[in-house]
Amino acid sequence: MPAITEFSKDNLTARRKNLKRRRNRLFWQQLWRQTAMVGLAVGCVSLATSSRWQIQSNEQITLSGNSLLPDNEVHELMDIDYPQSLLKIRPLELETTLIARGPIADAIVRRRLLPPGLNVRIQERTPVAIAIPNTDAAITSLRDDPKSFPQLGLLDANGYWMPYSSFTQLGAREPKLQVQGMRPAYQKDWPDIYQTLQSSPVPIGRLDWRDPTNLILHTELGAVHIGPYGPHFSEQLIALDRMRNLNAKMDIEEIAFIDLRNPDNPTLEILQATKPTTP
Repeated sequence: MPAITEFSKDNLTARRKNLKRRRNRLFWQQLWRQTAMVGLAVGCVSLATSSRWQIQSNEQITLSGNSLLPDNEVHELMDIDYPQSLLKIRPLELETTLIARGPIADAIVRRRLLPPGLNVRIQERTPVAIAIPNTDAAITSLRDDPKSFPQLGLLDANGYWMPYSSFTQLGAREPKLQVQGMRPAYQKDWPDIYQTLQSSPVPIGRLDWRDPTNLILHTELGAVHIGPYGPHFSEQLIALDRMRNLNAKMDIEEIAFIDLRNPDNPTLEILQATKPTTP
């Protein structure tokens, strides 16, 4: 019995010492964490205010992905007020600004610590057609204003409209396809139309869409009346392909237009003729 009591006292003494060591260790750990946090905060403030960690000019911004937009135009779109602390720059806000203000589909902005600066990668909207504004105020059968796009513009493959002045270095990369009378109501159909046109063997240089009840294609065979755009557009282009040798059978100059409203029964409207002719 006395041996057990003596053992218990030694055990309690050892436990007290262990608890005291643990409390001391926890105290120093907390003190170290607090010191580290204070040091980090001071370091961040010093970093933010130090001229070594500021962007002094656009030369510290590395751009990639732009082929149509020159670097200086991308810098103007970003609109950074120099000098600017690297830590105060918000990459997500810059990405949103680039997409909202320019012909840019996507943007990625990342801070760079060494050397201090920004890495900016953009994805341009590639123009595939020139949008000629609709000047015919008499056609108002659509709910939207026929002059919704009152100036010369560009379209990408998804139907996104942008001012022609969005790109200053198109040069030889200017689109050959033209669309006259483009309106916001047509934009949802444009991706399918453009994709179908890409697979057409008959070259199509211009689409006249001023009248929503009659889409007119201008081709090497002359004008082709499609009627209102609809699900049979690809069938109409297939029917047009079957007429590719029409110029070998008759003088194209005599044809006023090709009527493909019914792709199963295309007709030719002959100049100064009273009745349409079936090819």
